[in-house]
Amino acid sequence: MNNVQRDINMEKKHSSCMVEEEEVEDSENIIINEVDGLPSLHPNFESHTENSQGVRSIEDLVHDEDLPTSVIVTNVDARVFKSDELKSQIEELFKRFGEDATFQYFRSFRRMRVNYNNPNAAANARIQLHQAHFGETDINCYFAQPVTPIDIEDQHLQPPALTKQFLISPPASPPIGWEPRQENEPLVNHDLLAAIANLSAGGSHELHPGGSGQPGIVVHACEASNPMQNVPRIQRTRCPEHL
Repeated sequence: MNNVQRDINMEKKHSSCMVEEEEVEDSENIIINEVDGLPSLHPNFESHTENSQGVRSIEDLVHDEDLPTSVIVTNVDARVFKSDELKSQIEELFKRFGEDATFQYFRSFRRMRVNYNNPNAAANARIQLHQAHFGETDINCYFAQPVTPIDIEDQHLQPPALTKQFLISPPASPPIGWEPRQENEPLVNHDLLAAIANLSAGGSHELHPGGSGQPGIVVHACEASNPMQNVPRIQRTRCPEHL
């Protein structure tokens, strides 16, 4: 009897363990707030995977067609500009990446320019020879800035783009929804015209009578006169008498 009871207890424990393991496995696949659209993974983990996929390898950078085809070499040993043997040695160093490379030397700046026919050779030289030891110095390699071609036909300064042309008044074309409207007839003040007609030269006309607390307004019309009538005549200057 005791053995049967012991077997029953063992089966219960085993079944309970199986249920707990299934619950743990189900809980790992549960998405918190699935209805709200929240992910089951931490956002930092997703960003890490995206960054790892977006990183470009050195091979991809070397084969980029947008890279320049020239390399500027700085901190060149001063003896290179005086010795043909050292010039041939440093040229052989760069010709390993392109046999058709051309060289330009700038003695005053202790620099040289290496020109290749393709960006692949320039990128390999830039990566592998940067901080390389040659002579008594460590040379530095940088990409040369590409030169923008200039239009020979028109080298004048061009006007800026017409981004605010709509501010011109009146506009070149009426706005959407604009409709012409008929203008009103001109307003003629007949009282004003009659008062002006009654004004006579040399007379006084009271516009507003005065009272005990305010002065009156009186207009004195000036007489028309010839402005050239009272202008004095300029006397002539006498010529000096000769002795």
